[in-house]
Amino acid sequence: MSRLVTLTGDGTFRAPTAEEAQRLGLPEDPHLAALMRLRALLGDDLEEQIGTRLYLPSALGLDETDHLLPASLALLAETTGDLVSYGWRLGPGSGRAWLHARELRERMLDAARIALLGYEGPLMVTALGPATLAGATFLQSGERTLGDPGAVRDLPMLLAEGLVDHLTALRERVPGAAQRVLLREDAVAAIHEGRISTPSGRSRYPAVPAPEIGTLWRSLFVALDDYGLDARSVTLGVGADLRLLRAAREAGARRMAIAPRRLPPLSAPVGRALWEGIAEAADDGCAFEIVVDPRPGGRLGPEVEMMLETWRRLGHAEADAAGVTVIAHTGVSHGLHTGRVDPSAQPAVSTLLDEAALEAMLRIAPTWAERLAS
Repeated sequence: MSRLVTLTGDGTFRAPTAEEAQRLGLPEDPHLAALMRLRALLGDDLEEQIGTRLYLPSALGLDETDHLLPASLALLAETTGDLVSYGWRLGPGSGRAWLHARELRERMLDAARIALLGYEGPLMVTALGPATLAGATFLQSGERTLGDPGAVRDLPMLLAEGLVDHLTALRERVPGAAQRVLLREDAVAAIHEGRISTPSGRSRYPAVPAPEIGTLWRSLFVALDDYGLDARSVTLGVGADLRLLRAAREAGARRMAIAPRRLPPLSAPVGRALWEGIAEAADDGCAFEIVVDPRPGGRLGPEVEMMLETWRRLGHAEADAAGVTVIAHTGVSHGLHTGRVDPSAQPAVSTLLDEAALEAMLRIAPTWAERLAS
């Protein structure tokens, strides 16, 4: 029987504290402890019609190098850099922070060999996409990478090559897993709409047209397809913009993540156009994954209800949404999309998913499944 809903996370997971690890009987190594807890939560389907997608956490929040941005930079092939006073710099020479970020990646891969022994289900790897990386990093001159078109063009291939190497290493350690990739473009809306400030703070970078962003995505999809990972195994965060949605589809995306809280209402002209674009893509075989905040106060219920109501108003039955994937996320990327949060800023540990957030999503999943089955 096909699944009505699949549950997963955004690629982050706060490492258990020493006290929590001791109480739960976990090993002292935080990477091993985190993977063991994630396998306990997402390693098996909740019910016959409620699936789960286990993920290899890219960020545990152990230190300033243990977040999604440095973890994504550590994937870039043949690239060096360091953490400096104004942020993460790309350029000659690998500093201590850069090397440590790569070391953390290796530790997680080694932990996967132990914690995921015998695992044969889906296993997702997460990275920031090339557009967000361009806005979140700096060059040796102090300029954002976004200001150098040549450097921006190089990012997709560097990321693709690094991702392929990472996936190959993961396959050696967990050979039975069905690999998936989540590309989080947390700042793509701000980049597309010209809301990223220059280092001086006195002006902003020009808006990047959607087709140019789509070109970056296409390079990634082609490289991952050559590795053997087709577009249906890659989820791309596209924001809440019809032009970006179209650019993603033209780039080859077949699975896209959207957050209900960022979607304009159907009553607004721009909202109707976007929702109709989503419905058209769905009718064409594209899959959409819903990004929600399951924590108390995260408005999970109202957002899902709004999405289902809009779906009904477009002439679809709730059952037509069966098979949807739900991604637990703390909502921190909302500020990045609006441009209120600098994509180069280091996030707080509180923005990472924790066990309580995933458990909250698991508790409410049977209710969703019941709705979708009717």
